[in-house]
This record gives sequence, structure tokens and C-alpha cells, in this order.
Amino acid sequence: MAKISISSEIIYCKPLFHNYGGQCEVKGNIPPEVISAAGHPQSVAKVVASLSNNDYLTIKQLSKDSGLSVSQVSSGLKQCRFRGWVLSTQGAVKGKGRPRHLWELRVSPLELIRELETEAKTKHVILAKAVKRLRAELEK
Repeated sequence: MAKISISSEIIYCKPLFHNYGGQCEVKGNIPPEVISAAGHPQSVAKVVASLSNNDYLTIKQLSKDSGLSVSQVSSGLKQCRFRGWVLSTQGAVKGKGRPRHLWELRVSPLELIRELETEAKTKHVILAKAVKRLRAELEK
């Protein structure tokens, strides 16, 4: 019988937070590495990072700010919208044509980090239970 040893670790992004009188305050903006480390695509990570630095941005502005192509930004926004992280509003019309869509981060950086932390903990629990069941099966 083979012995299986699996250890798993979850790394939390503690440097983003500072405690002040029992309150947790987010310092700075959300780095894309935090979102990528949580398993999200680079497009999502860079879109969220760009929106956390700015109030409202168009897709072109997001593309320029994040260094992604317009199609990658659109893909990232679609995933962010599905998760409820971003909101689109119509900007003022400058001349003829359709109004521009302005994108904003709908959740605070603290809420987003907490959501990512909850997801990571859930994944950790699921993996730990699976390993436990696997060990029990192998020991039979």
C-alpha cells in the first residue's frame, strides 16, 4: 500500500490591510497579482486593478491602462460583471452617436479581498475533505 502525503497552504494577502482601532482599512489599490493568485485570469486581474485605481473608465481607457487588448478587456469585464464586481453606466454624449459605456468597480477593495479569501478557504476545505476520503480509501 502506498502512502500519500499531501500538504496544502493558502497564502493570504495580509500586507494590503492595516488595523486601526479594531477596524480593517484597505491601503492602496488591488494589485493584479492578488487576483491572479486566487486563480482568476490575467484579464480579470488587470481589469480589476485598473478600475481600483480609477473611478470610471471606457473599454479603450481600460485597455490603455491595463496593457491588454480591447478584446481581452471585454473578456475580463464579462467575467467581472458575471461575478457582480463591475457596473456599466452610460456617459455623456459628445456629439452624435451612442453614449459611451463607463465601467466602475462595484465592490470595495476590502469586499473583493474578503470574497477571494472566502473562496480560497472553501477550496481548501473541499481539498482537505477529498484528501481525507482518499487516505481512508487507501487504508482499506
